[in-house]
Amino acid sequence: MKILIGSIIQESNTFSPVRSTMDDFYRHHWLMGEAVRGITTENELKGFLEAAGEEGVDTVPVLSANAVSSGMLTADAFREMKEVLRRRLQEAVREAGTVGGVYFALHGAMVAEGTDDTEAELAGIIRQTAGPGVPLVVSLDLHANVTRALVRQVDGLVGFRTYPHTDFYETGKRAARLLFAAVRGEIRPFVTMRKLPLIVPAENSQSTSGPFAELWMEAEKGEARGDSLVTSLFPMQPWLDIEEAGSTVVVVGDARRREDGVREAERLADLFWSLRKAFDVRLLSLEEMIGLVRSCSRAEREGPLVFSDSADSPSAGSTGDSNAVLKALLESGLHRSRSCLLTMVDPAAVDRAVEAGVGQELVLPLGYVSVGSAGSRFGLPLEVKGRVRRIGDGRFTLQGGYAKNTEAFMGRCAVFETGRVSVLLTERPTFSGDPAMYRSMGLEPLDADVVVVKSANQFRADYGKLARSIHILDTPGYSSANLKSLPFRRVNRPFYPLDDPDDWTEHPLYGRTKQRKEEETDGLF
Repeated sequence: MKILIGSIIQESNTFSPVRSTMDDFYRHHWLMGEAVRGITTENELKGFLEAAGEEGVDTVPVLSANAVSSGMLTADAFREMKEVLRRRLQEAVREAGTVGGVYFALHGAMVAEGTDDTEAELAGIIRQTAGPGVPLVVSLDLHANVTRALVRQVDGLVGFRTYPHTDFYETGKRAARLLFAAVRGEIRPFVTMRKLPLIVPAENSQSTSGPFAELWMEAEKGEARGDSLVTSLFPMQPWLDIEEAGSTVVVVGDARRREDGVREAERLADLFWSLRKAFDVRLLSLEEMIGLVRSCSRAEREGPLVFSDSADSPSAGSTGDSNAVLKALLESGLHRSRSCLLTMVDPAAVDRAVEAGVGQELVLPLGYVSVGSAGSRFGLPLEVKGRVRRIGDGRFTLQGGYAKNTEAFMGRCAVFETGRVSVLLTERPTFSGDPAMYRSMGLEPLDADVVVVKSANQFRADYGKLARSIHILDTPGYSSANLKSLPFRRVNRPFYPLDDPDDWTEHPLYGRTKQRKEEETDGLF
């Protein structure tokens, strides 16, 4: 008896004009079959494989596919992904002979053109191929949009517990323990969920402090009482404009204590709802940023001021090409007196910098160049005079809490200096919240007065140790923390914070009674 394992991971932003294709997976991370065992990244699959080795469980790798966050996946790409998954699963089933169970790591917030709930479709293919009686456990990113359709396909859902995410590996191990116990017949797992009509800013949903930490403390108490085998909390990433959007509490319980598990999910959902306003985040205007930088003495070497331009975060699926912060620095004159680091996706500017060569001065139009971005309501390219300091191939290794040892790729890149501002220009978007990105191009964040990161919260895992202070900016972009500024059209209203309903239990889609009846129909009771 063998366990099939695999992963398909990408996070989507439906507001982004960019579309993702299969090439994004091929270029970033694409492994088939036995090659999966060679993973060095501290991710979910590695954790699962370690747990399997410790318990003497045989595994058959299916595939491991991962792409950088982006706009929606094209319909053609999703069709191809499903075909690849189905073919590889069929091959793995033949190799295994008898399939004892299946584990897959998915993200939970991947959206394709014409398909809001891609993970439910992927789980359906896995279920159909493996067979109806085979235990299936899926792990999800903490920012997943969990749906009833997905829950119907699985025997267990396990989410990350940390934000910034640092427990990829541990999540794989937790999923393994749950699946192995189900395969051995030690537990009879069932999954119950309670979905809420709310989203919260990613910038204030860290698991170490604040309302989300409080929620997790309560979840752990429920696990300790035995009301839940595994509880997962999913504050959905807020840049999905889809009909079945919302944050979710998921409880995996033992069928012998079914009512306890359902009550626990409802208890935590009520608490989550009661804390919704505590997630609101203080945003700093660009004018306030300039004032703060001016007020800080350069003689105080307590680390850099770190500003998050989270509205333009590539890891939230935004374009990464905003020049709003650079424009504010130049117009204020601070580029002459303060050393600043920032990043910008601009392939055309990289081309011109590479063509000019290191040491050359030139004028570059910078920013707002991605598909659908140029000339948008967010701004226009900014003419900047500067010097090319360095050129690179864009390959570097993430060193910190975010998928440690992952090989990252930002395409060809160049450091372009204007005054004391160093702009790291890249051909491709990538996670910019690890200091390794700057360091790979000879830029040391600890030596700067100001460091700008295009990341909502994940950057805190590393920059929290370096920064004098951290501030979230109120800037334009497709992943803004100012959620009311985003053009939501499809979410089911009332929906917090777009609306301010007092209660969730009578919501037309997510009401308590409605969700209970759905579970009764599914045979949960």
